[in-house]
Amino acid sequence: MIFLIHDMPTHTEINEAKKNLADMTLNHWLHHDLFSIQWWILVCATILPYFIWWKLVNKNRFYEIFTYGLLCGFFSIVLDIIGTEMMLWSYPDKLLPWIPPLIPADLVMIPITAMLVYQYTNKWKTFIAGTIIWAVLFSYIFEPLFVAWKMFMLGPVWKHSYSFFGFIFLGIFLRLLFLGIKKELIQSLKDST
Repeated sequence: MIFLIHDMPTHTEINEAKKNLADMTLNHWLHHDLFSIQWWILVCATILPYFIWWKLVNKNRFYEIFTYGLLCGFFSIVLDIIGTEMMLWSYPDKLLPWIPPLIPADLVMIPITAMLVYQYTNKWKTFIAGTIIWAVLFSYIFEPLFVAWKMFMLGPVWKHSYSFFGFIFLGIFLRLLFLGIKKELIQSLKDST
């Protein structure tokens, strides 16, 4: 909605709208989300992957791989917030009413699978192949599955193919950024000795 200068909402009006939205969100969560099949899927998608990851992670490279995952989670959240705010996609169901519904994806599923790709691929060629598989998994398998379960909704202009290229770009960007940070850290440690 476009406001004329004299129609600009006040801070108090914005806070009142936020309060109304929070009340509606809690009411929806209590009567629609809590203990539904979708809610249980979100619970499992938030907890179980970490047990699997813990079994698979190379403990000798734990801090490196975990730091890579944290970086992935940070960028996933930022991109997901931008996408949901622009109404490119949305998440009808929430695990908890007070946190964004994208937490199971952005802080669990996406970073864990990205960490595994990073861990098991040492060269750029294998990393690119692993990243393409990662992008296919999320864009053409998980997204359509969650759309079918009505847990993820695409906006009118968003397509799974956009997600596919977005995941590839994210994977390459993360590795470039992380390798740059790692190189600088190693160099600063050498310089300090």
